[in-house]
Amino acid sequence: MTDNAAVKSGTLRRAPGAALLAFFWLCACGLTSYAGDWPMFRGNPQRTGYVAEQAAPPLTNAWEFQVPGGIVSSPAIYNGVVYIGSRANKIYALDAATGVLRWERLAAGWVDSSPTVVGGVVYVSCLGGRLYALDSVTGAVLWISDLGAASVSSPLVLGGKVYVGTGSPENKLKVYDAATGALSGSTTTPSGQPVDSAPSTDGSSIYFGANDGSVYALSTALNKVWGPYPTLGSFGLNALAVSGDSLYALPGRDEKTAIRLSLSDGSPPLAVSPELTQAGPWAQVGSPVFDGSVVYFAAGAAWAGEGAAAPAQLAALSSAALAAVWPSSRSLGGISPINVLASPAMANDVIYAATPAGTLLAISSSSGQLESLDIFGPAYASPAISNGMVIAANYGGLITGWRAGRHAAIAAPAAGEILTGTVTVTAYFDNTALSGYELEYTTGGAQTLWTRVSSAAVSVPAAGLKIADWDVSDLENGDYTLRLRVLEGAPSGYDCTASVRLRVNEAPQPPSGLSAADVDGDIGNSILLQWSASTSPGVSSYRIYRDAGDGYSLLASAAGISYTDAAAVTGSTFTYAVTAWDGWLESAISEEVEAYSINNSGDDVSPAAVTDLAASTGTSPGSIHLSWTAAGNDGDIGTASCYVIRYSTDPAQDWADFSTLSGSSSAVNGPAGITESEDVGWLLGGVTYYFAVKTVDQVGNEALLSNVTSYWALLDYTPPTPPAGLSIEDTPGDEGGSLTLSWTLSPDDGAGVGDVYGYKIYRRTLDSSYISSAPYAAVDAGSLSYADPDAPKNKRYYYSVAAFDSTNNSALSAEASGVSADNWRFFDASDGGVVRLPDGMEISVPPGSADRNGKIIVTRLDPVSYQPLFSALSATLANPTDIIYEVRFQDADTKLSAPALVSLPYTDADVAGMALENLRLYSLSGEIWTLLKHSSVDTEAKKVRAETDQFSSFRIMEYLPSGAILAENEVYTYPNPAKGDALTFKFRPVYKADVTIDVYNVAGEKVARLEKKDCLSGVWSEIAWQVRGIASGVYVYRLQARTASGKKTVEKKLAIIH
Repeated sequence: MTDNAAVKSGTLRRAPGAALLAFFWLCACGLTSYAGDWPMFRGNPQRTGYVAEQAAPPLTNAWEFQVPGGIVSSPAIYNGVVYIGSRANKIYALDAATGVLRWERLAAGWVDSSPTVVGGVVYVSCLGGRLYALDSVTGAVLWISDLGAASVSSPLVLGGKVYVGTGSPENKLKVYDAATGALSGSTTTPSGQPVDSAPSTDGSSIYFGANDGSVYALSTALNKVWGPYPTLGSFGLNALAVSGDSLYALPGRDEKTAIRLSLSDGSPPLAVSPELTQAGPWAQVGSPVFDGSVVYFAAGAAWAGEGAAAPAQLAALSSAALAAVWPSSRSLGGISPINVLASPAMANDVIYAATPAGTLLAISSSSGQLESLDIFGPAYASPAISNGMVIAANYGGLITGWRAGRHAAIAAPAAGEILTGTVTVTAYFDNTALSGYELEYTTGGAQTLWTRVSSAAVSVPAAGLKIADWDVSDLENGDYTLRLRVLEGAPSGYDCTASVRLRVNEAPQPPSGLSAADVDGDIGNSILLQWSASTSPGVSSYRIYRDAGDGYSLLASAAGISYTDAAAVTGSTFTYAVTAWDGWLESAISEEVEAYSINNSGDDVSPAAVTDLAASTGTSPGSIHLSWTAAGNDGDIGTASCYVIRYSTDPAQDWADFSTLSGSSSAVNGPAGITESEDVGWLLGGVTYYFAVKTVDQVGNEALLSNVTSYWALLDYTPPTPPAGLSIEDTPGDEGGSLTLSWTLSPDDGAGVGDVYGYKIYRRTLDSSYISSAPYAAVDAGSLSYADPDAPKNKRYYYSVAAFDSTNNSALSAEASGVSADNWRFFDASDGGVVRLPDGMEISVPPGSADRNGKIIVTRLDPVSYQPLFSALSATLANPTDIIYEVRFQDADTKLSAPALVSLPYTDADVAGMALENLRLYSLSGEIWTLLKHSSVDTEAKKVRAETDQFSSFRIMEYLPSGAILAENEVYTYPNPAKGDALTFKFRPVYKADVTIDVYNVAGEKVARLEKKDCLSGVWSEIAWQVRGIASGVYVYRLQARTASGKKTVEKKLAIIH
């Protein structure tokens, strides 16, 4: 170890650890999920439509859930929840076992796209041109991105990116950052046709079919891998299936064949099936199912001449040659009138097909029909299978959960998961002849040998049951298959297994003996790192991390046991650490070392000074062209590193201040003696500038100052286009004295000519004028606003804005004016007060309800500036609007002793698609939106009102009823015991209800009946009872809430004392 390197003990505070990197790898690739999940269209990113679990007849109807609008969206299932879209512009989340609504979310248009759920986030597009990322548990909006066009494409998540197709006018495959929703890239097909297909992946490339019938293969960066491969079809919503080295395509339309392509080059095709119809084109096809050996698909044909539609058929082809496997296809009945055909789904040896004829068919892999179930309407959405449940939806909006009488599924660990230590295995299983189970594993190979993990004799079904704590610590690193076998007392002939492919992989040991030292005899900027190899087998590379003072970042990856950091700037100290990587997991870190590079060359000779610096006319307005003869590295010998250029407009400039002046740097282009040049831009046209240059070598030796030259910047004779849309607003939240200006950029700012330097703001009063040479203020290019801090209250000021370039101002923008105001409203606590905004928002503080005099401010918040508030969770199921107002006292210690009344206005556009009678006010408590108890809506006034005992942020939301009609703990009387003339029954029905209350004495005689109709859902209602003439004693009351879908009765006691 050299004297400029040191080993530090302790942990690597900011380098990623092995466990974190493994988790990130799994999430980033997007290829894993819960073992029993069906988290996207076709069940997986390869879009095979197949899951290795049992879900076999008989099927029983476990639940039904009706939604308004048609359903084309195919369900996804993730962590026990079903996600599906509808043509009522909504996305729904339902409990997969019970069908209970978890949440629903309003979208900007029809949701025909199927949701994709990865890492607890639901990604879904809609025909309203939006891509949504929603929290899978709560439905909270994480981000929304504008697609620029309608989309029916089911998203693919891979490597932290979301891939989704769009229709007209975009007609692109677009890529968004999965965490932020920022657009990362896009590509258009050569034909410019829509991309409605759901993209597929093998984990490294993206595959999709477009409406032009071509098959495309792109890298994750959207570069062409091969193709496009043309066909005569049109893919529509359908996906390509990826397996092994093959891609299976069913283009449909005039392409009457199925096609198998190579993932490596795409052409020529590996196999093409015989024509699958005898006459006429295919009217429509579904996406293929691939179980590893056979391709199954649904298709229907239109007969030539007559134009009559033949029923859709389910057929099977061999995976290699695409030859027919079944002697005849299975009829699915009818043709889709909306040109979308449901794709089949498969679990082990059973295929489920939802048909245009309104049935859910269970068909064996040998083509035998096992069961036909009525789903009460034609279906164009593909079924989903998870943990023994088969979920299907018809076009009428009825979603049905069917529970398979024979099922076996491994719920955990997840397919593709990397295992270490002891792993908990959980499962779902049931069987009409259930006698037990066995859990076993294998590494595969030419001769499959299974090793038992656990087994038991059981006769009762299991739902999420822990069946083993599997210790994998003694297993070699490698790929394993974990299989659950359900044992039957009487064999049924079905495949009663479930399996997941897993990776057992202990993290490698870190490298040891890390050292870092300056590279001897160099000119600086280099540090040599060396280490001893990890003792673990299978290490493929080492990852080098560097901390330059702001945290570790990955510097490089090396196959060997040394690495030279050639970007270690001389004079700076760097900290290093190294990890081992085996292709699956990263080791813990090595010890940390510090080092700095030095100039060992002994070079203390400065470059020669430039002596012939000359200036001339620049190549563009606002520029000056500089030229000079290159100096050398050492005097006039060799090649220097760079030039430092500085300038001033002062002819008497003191050049001793060279380093403090404006300027730039320029790389050296060759050895001493060549001619160098540089255009210096963004100068003011017509102004004379004075320039000087210094040459710098590789170790930082600086030449003496060059000669000083001067020239004037080229004039620009074309002024820029002015900005537009100038508006003036009183600056919110202040006590007056400030106005905020906003405008849209000049078309030449960042676009067009692209020569806008900034914006000049002009201000005048009613009796004054603008002076073009004396702007009030100026801001940089790209600015969209300016806050005038000196606009006294109650005085109108007039503004105009001009863009300027190197020489000219644009014409002035249209004029706008504003008056600053004190946004705080004073109130006298004894008299109370009312604050009203021009839009109709109102807050009323009753007399004597505040504990001191003071000021109130009310501000409507916008979604962009206050995004965290707009994405905060709700304590109840609710659809949020963008209507949020903040109300606060200037003195934060002011308290309310009696409720204030809050009234928020809404427009039809604000609440489009919502049930008006369920609009409620919510207040923000911490990070949770909480329903206010006495919230109500006035649909004629278009306002929602509620009382509140503290000021906060208030929001209009659509309350979504769910669960029991009435909870026992939300029914009570006060006072109890009642000692006066009256008592009050208080209750909160979850749904809108008619409420009756029957009161009985201890003898069982009814003494009173009270009624109240149309009690609002989700808020507290009251019924008063006059008890002056009622004898003292204990009474029983039965409160019954009746809704359109049922009723609930709660029985409690009360006491009366006179």
